[in-house]
Amino acid sequence: MAHAEIDIEVARDDGESLQGFADFSQYIASDISLSIYRKYGALGARNLLYLQTELQFLELRLEVLDKEDKSAIANGDINDEKLEIEKAARSWEVELVYKIRELMKEYEEALLRRNEVLKLEKPEKVPFNAFKAWFRGGQIPKLWGSGFRTLHNEDDMISLGTQTEPDRMSSLIHRCLGYRLRVERKTPKSWGQMYCYPVQRVTLIVAIMSMLCSASLLVGAIMALYFVKPIGVRLGIVGVFTLLFAASIALLTHARRVEVYGATAAYAAVLVVFISVNN
Repeated sequence: MAHAEIDIEVARDDGESLQGFADFSQYIASDISLSIYRKYGALGARNLLYLQTELQFLELRLEVLDKEDKSAIANGDINDEKLEIEKAARSWEVELVYKIRELMKEYEEALLRRNEVLKLEKPEKVPFNAFKAWFRGGQIPKLWGSGFRTLHNEDDMISLGTQTEPDRMSSLIHRCLGYRLRVERKTPKSWGQMYCYPVQRVTLIVAIMSMLCSASLLVGAIMALYFVKPIGVRLGIVGVFTLLFAASIALLTHARRVEVYGATAAYAAVLVVFISVNN
């Protein structure tokens, strides 16, 4: 007799959440970036294939009935006995159509739902590493039974809490100054230390650095053009600073190509106007 595996929760006496689904759900709910779940890519595809095969079988049965109707009409061989048989066949055909209609609805809904699931992004590297470290850490497994295989296939994981990807400057500040900005969160002792990074602080630093960068590029270019007189050298300075300005926008922000072109053109126009006025 086969025994099905079950997921069990381990009782705890330290006042924390019950180890198992209760503790796991509390951990996931502690931060939006930890809303990480299985996508079941192969299983979802298999389910669609099952539905597709069932529909194909019903489609073949309907085609057979259509051929029989066509043959009977072409031969003109119709009598009372034939009419009774055709009447019974019609009831089978109507029942078949109802089955197709019901299964087609289920199949199309499954396709649309799967399409939405496939649009979900993979977890970001930092929260996913924290998720894996927490799930696999400790002497006692977080889940027993089949739940122990939650991270069996790491490529099959998706995140429901994927936020807008930060710009490169924010990512740079996070990597370089993150340890100074982080704030320790109050969590159960069994989770270990957890930190959060206040978005407001990072946003403020990015805003200040962006203003300093743009202002320095503009003021630096104007100062250089003011002290340099040869027109050829001035045009070279305009080209260099324009290139630096475009590179700073393209590399440190998520600006679209059209926005980079527009901002660069406006910057270059300001420098050209300064040259003409200064001359």
